[in-house]
Order: sequence, then structure tokens, then C-alpha cells
Amino acid sequence: MRVASTVKYTVLRMIRNYIVLLLLLIVPIAILTFFYFILSGLVSETGESYFDDTALIQVLVFQLFGGSLVMYLIHNDLFTAHRMRMYTLPFNQTMYAFSIMLCGAAYSISLGFILMAYAQFVLGVVWENWAWVLLHIALIAVLSIIVSLILTFSVKKQKLAERLNELYGVGYVVLAGMFFPMPDHAFFEFMGSYGNPLTLSIMSVHAMDASNSGEAWRYTSILLAAIVLLFIIMLLAGRRRIR
Repeated sequence: MRVASTVKYTVLRMIRNYIVLLLLLIVPIAILTFFYFILSGLVSETGESYFDDTALIQVLVFQLFGGSLVMYLIHNDLFTAHRMRMYTLPFNQTMYAFSIMLCGAAYSISLGFILMAYAQFVLGVVWENWAWVLLHIALIAVLSIIVSLILTFSVKKQKLAERLNELYGVGYVVLAGMFFPMPDHAFFEFMGSYGNPLTLSIMSVHAMDASNSGEAWRYTSILLAAIVLLFIIMLLAGRRRIR
């Protein structure tokens, strides 16, 4: 409940960056539409639409970069020249930081929902299980925000932290084999499967679509475990940085 008391300040703060918020919506829609015109009507040997699978991948990929806005707000408000002004305001700064994280996650998940709706009602994508896809949108969004905050708290130079955050997103897309096949090596095999949140989510969604709920939950539990572990690391790094 203490976090709720600072949410209204966070929402107002985020609205000031409305251009960034709009770009985070418009760019994914444009990319989805672009792939639609390329892949529309193409099907695999089993009759499955190539675009349906591409849409799922794209919707999940966008969540890998969901922490950039949270990273910017945390750094700008609590670790720059604005810090002294923020610390004079009549609310708890720690709770404000958590509310930024909460609102950032809510916005990323909302974007995921909008993209799913756009893909289905405008581009004709068939989602077998809306709730399960949304769950994984939420998991990747939360995980990405936690990673971005760990970088913000651990790396002294913010520009370097931002580049590492971008590398986190792009790196997992590359390791998932989206651009080109990875070398036949145990490390790349692991980072392209169980060590990759994007691949775990894709495999979980496909397993649930195939009515293999046990396998789907196994992949999901790995993601949940990673979120819990990294959340603890984030708390420790945040306390050290704020001191």
C-alpha cells in the first residue's frame, strides 16, 4: 500500500515523456505490420502460418527492451542533479523507485496486450491461449526491468549501463538464433534454450498450445526462478548504491 501512495507521482512523471511512450507503441506496431506484408499468406509444410509464429516472437522480443524507460527514470530522478530536489519532496524515495518499476512493468504489459489485440484484429493472427501469452509477456517484462535496474545500480557510468542493457536484449535475440544459427557448442545450445528467457517463453507458449501443460509449466518455472533470484540481487545492489 505504501507503493500505491507514490504511483500517482510516477504516472505524472511518465506522462511527461509521452513522446517516448508513443514511440514504444508505434515502432512495434510498424515492425509487426512490416513483417505481415512480407509473410502474409505463407504457411509451413504443416499448414501453420509463418506470420503467426513471427508475431509471437516479436511481441515477446519487444519486452526484452521494456526496462529502458525504468532505467532512465530511476537514474535521472535518483542519481543525477535532480536527486536533491527529489529527496525534498514529501514521499518515500524507496517507494517511489518501486512505483517506477511497477508502473514501467504495467506499461510494458499493456503494450504487449495492445500488440496482441492489433495482431489478432487487424493482422489476423490466431492466439491459441491469450492468458498464457500475456503471462509470458509479463514475465519477460518484469525480468527485463530487474536486469536494467541491476545494471543501473551496479555500473557507475550510465551510458555504459544503457549499452549493456541494449546488449542484453539484442544478445538474447541473437542467441535464440533469430538472425543466424548459433555454433554447435554446449554454451550456445544452453543460451539458446534453457538459459534464454525469450526461448523459454516461446517454448512454453508452444507447449501450452499443444496441450502439454506440464512441459509449459516447466519452462515457466525456470523463468520464475530467474526473476526471484535476480530480484534479490537487484535489492542488494540498490541498497548499496543508494547508501
